[in-house]
Amino acid sequence: MRYLLLRLLPKNLLSRIAGMLSDIELPRPVLSSLIQLYSQIYKVKLYEMKPAIGSLKTFNDVFTRELRPELRPIDPTPGSVISPVDGKIAEFGKIEQGLLVQAKGILYSLSDLVGEKSAPIFQDGYFLTIYLSPADYHRIHLPISGKIRNFSYISGNLWPVNNFGVRQIGGLFSLNERIITPIEGEHGVVGLVKVGATIVGKIKVDYSDLSSNSNRTTQLNLPIVPERVYHKGDEIGRFQLGSTVILLFEKNKFKPADILPGTPVKVGQIIGSMKN
Repeated sequence: MRYLLLRLLPKNLLSRIAGMLSDIELPRPVLSSLIQLYSQIYKVKLYEMKPAIGSLKTFNDVFTRELRPELRPIDPTPGSVISPVDGKIAEFGKIEQGLLVQAKGILYSLSDLVGEKSAPIFQDGYFLTIYLSPADYHRIHLPISGKIRNFSYISGNLWPVNNFGVRQIGGLFSLNERIITPIEGEHGVVGLVKVGATIVGKIKVDYSDLSSNSNRTTQLNLPIVPERVYHKGDEIGRFQLGSTVILLFEKNKFKPADILPGTPVKVGQIIGSMKN
């Protein structure tokens, strides 16, 4: 019944409406009350925020809040790969026969996720999926240092990416809207896939004015001119509410750290290393 209801709901439209509502400037007492209620329900750590609550103007400012930088130190180890977001490790492992694990017993296609042009780069490589809850910090950072010369935007649906969605909707991550960013590092290419979800009104990126959920059915492969150079830990984009990030690595290029599904991670925390 829950699946049928979700299927019938106009998820993209509802997400756009939610995004517009969250951008409305509210009177300070009303907004402060909403923020306090939200933080109590989802256990948001408001003390980590860089700006004071009184300086926020919209509800979306809470979702895209900036944190005090000293709370997310970036691992300085040469060749290390850091978590690009706050969240929990959902799944990880080898990409075998062009398939990734969504959940136990559920697989999905690499080609469907990133497109046929990009899929060969990560064939037989490694993937790591991180889920962001509504309580998490929603800005996205670079897992390695490198250049960004192009990116892809693939429009789609906005199914929920919580436990229910992941376990009930086959190919979820390749059905939802997503922005794919290949990062060309010293030891190979890392794919940073940002997946939209229900109520995630926008995925925004630093290197382009394009944002997701634009009410258009399209797949765009766009160059970035001039190319952008980033350092590990630099901010690259942001979600509204929670969603999912999938990291993709080339064959024999990545060695994971000792992590388990369900392990919480923070921006800057080492999650593995690149192989020379």
